[in-house]
Amino acid sequence: MTIRRRDIAALGVAATGLAAAAAIARPALAQPKPGDSTWELIKKNGAVRMGVFEYPPYFVRNKTSGEWEGAMVEMGKDIANELKVKFVPVEVGGFAEAVLSLHASKVDMNFGLQATPVRAAAIDFAGPIYWIEWVTVNNPNFKGRDWADYNKENVKVAVMTGTSDELLLRKMAPKATRVEFKLIADVALAVSSGRADAFTTTVLASMVMKQKNPALGDFVNPKPRVALPGYIGLRLEEDQRWQKFLNRWAEWNILLGHNERRMREALAKDGLEVPSTVSFSPN
Repeated sequence: MTIRRRDIAALGVAATGLAAAAAIARPALAQPKPGDSTWELIKKNGAVRMGVFEYPPYFVRNKTSGEWEGAMVEMGKDIANELKVKFVPVEVGGFAEAVLSLHASKVDMNFGLQATPVRAAAIDFAGPIYWIEWVTVNNPNFKGRDWADYNKENVKVAVMTGTSDELLLRKMAPKATRVEFKLIADVALAVSSGRADAFTTTVLASMVMKQKNPALGDFVNPKPRVALPGYIGLRLEEDQRWQKFLNRWAEWNILLGHNERRMREALAKDGLEVPSTVSFSPN
């Protein structure tokens, strides 16, 4: 794998004034009524809300403009464009809040989720929108190569709490000692500092974290290979129009290669070259 590096790189006394200015800059959205479906709410507001948080290359806040960028953001913008409505990114507390933010009607869709059995009992899904491989990144002093090497009580593996990373580790290396963090940056820091022997996450996040943390060790594709589809999370509701729209959007964008392109372009912005062996499509 070739990795090219590119540097990725207060509250004030007028907080009340800033809040008022922000409220003026962003039009107020209609509050959902008990009978409103997501589809009806999107049409009523003329806007579609997408959950975002710092997780490159899916979601990245541009340090200069303050705007949200990334592969999933580009997908969200395309959905808004197809609907001829405004795209509204809404900050949420990571993947761990994927279900809660939907239940609270804080967002209309959350991207990059795996349709786990537990989640499927709480929310609905559309897609898949891509396929993604799970890999590991080791501390330089740890030489794990297969899942069996990680599946030991004396091996500490860092993961993001409430994510598919955690679930996958439980399945592939149940004996490993899990070290859990809320943010991917803290996961990587735990491994580079020696508090954990390795971390597991998607190939995308692993590439970005290894680029940002030169002190990390080997990038590994453990055997057996694990690749799962990524979905859009939605509220469970009787009105199926929103889910039907997103299913067809996902199908077209996968088959035409648009989502594969968006993933590769997002990585290229961070100076990363995707290996030819890595694909974000089903084949």
